[in-house]
Amino acid sequence: MTQQKIDRKIKSGRGSGVRESYLPWIKIRDIKSKGVSHLVPGVKFHRTHHLLSNAERDYLLILEQDPSIIDIREQFPLLAQADTQAVASSLNYRHPVYPGTQIPVVMTTDFLITFIDSAGKEKLAARSVKYRKEFESASVREQNRMVEKLEIEETYWALRNVEWKLVLHENLPQFKIDNLVVLRTYAFIHPSLPTGKNINSLLEYIAECKTDQLPLKLLLEKASKAIFIDYLGVKRLFHHLLWIGRLEADLNDSLISLSKPLRVWVSESSFAVTPSIEVPRHA
Repeated sequence: MTQQKIDRKIKSGRGSGVRESYLPWIKIRDIKSKGVSHLVPGVKFHRTHHLLSNAERDYLLILEQDPSIIDIREQFPLLAQADTQAVASSLNYRHPVYPGTQIPVVMTTDFLITFIDSAGKEKLAARSVKYRKEFESASVREQNRMVEKLEIEETYWALRNVEWKLVLHENLPQFKIDNLVVLRTYAFIHPSLPTGKNINSLLEYIAECKTDQLPLKLLLEKASKAIFIDYLGVKRLFHHLLWIGRLEADLNDSLISLSKPLRVWVSESSFAVTPSIEVPRHA
């Protein structure tokens, strides 16, 4: 790596843009060993997300399903290099350099999130996603170095009044992740289904039901007859409304199963334009 290459990446727009126009600083093709990296087509923002681990992929699911989040920028660069160098110096830490050089590494944050807070204002949150086993399997020297790099990252964001947190993959709710994998497949359904009339009809029907007293399949079959939409259409619409938050359920408790009851209710913010939900803090 040379400073000229870094400058060319910056000039090309890497690490800049928002939503669909954002270009991650690190792309999968930049990595020699792809390992468990993932190119994930976004459903919240219509671009491909470049994720460097299963942990990042799982956390993206949680971020995408949160209606308060209005932008997700992965592999976000902490520029300029001089800024992180100054932070490292203030902490009396050695700034990381590219192997075989004295060129300071362009440090990155796994996710920079833009969300609407409870007061309706746009805010930023920075998240670093790691595995606990990364720390537990490392030597004391390696652990200390990992902590130093994280402190540089945290301080960089603190100087910009942005909350930074470390997210441990082991602390993420596994049932919720497994459920979101399924619900995400219903993020986009045929436009003839999520019409205002169909949505309101299903929401009104669900609101009147004791959903925890009959298997989900039977509930959907009854809804199908009541609102005059075929069973598969109701099933798709139901899961779609769970994904977008118009319907709510405890996704952390168990896997959604058609053969079992699912306590589900109409979201209080179901008809709100801008739901006020805090960014997930699974740290």
